[in-house]
Amino acid sequence: MNYELIIRSSAQRDIAHLALRYNRKESGLGEWFIICLDAALQGLTRNAEIYRIVRHEYRKVLVKRFPVGVFYIVRGQAVYVDAVIDLRSDPKQIENRLRSHGDAEV
Repeated sequence: MNYELIIRSSAQRDIAHLALRYNRKESGLGEWFIICLDAALQGLTRNAEIYRIVRHEYRKVLVKRFPVGVFYIVRGQAVYVDAVIDLRSDPKQIENRLRSHGDAEV
């Protein structure tokens, strides 16, 4: 089954911030991050339900070569990406981010 991929504005901001941060660290690293992220997102469109639920309805897929998790919800035939987070962040911050989205209507 192919799922429709919906990247919410909060996740789009996360992606832009992370890409900029990686490019500041090393020229071209932000572009490499986007390529690896795209591969993870494409995998979601084919196999969204294979990843385990980590909080309420949220599932997490890791971005290869980067300490980044993509947090998403599956509803019907759609995948809603709410957050793309550096997993080195304080776990309480991650929890708060997911809680702030958890009650949002899909």
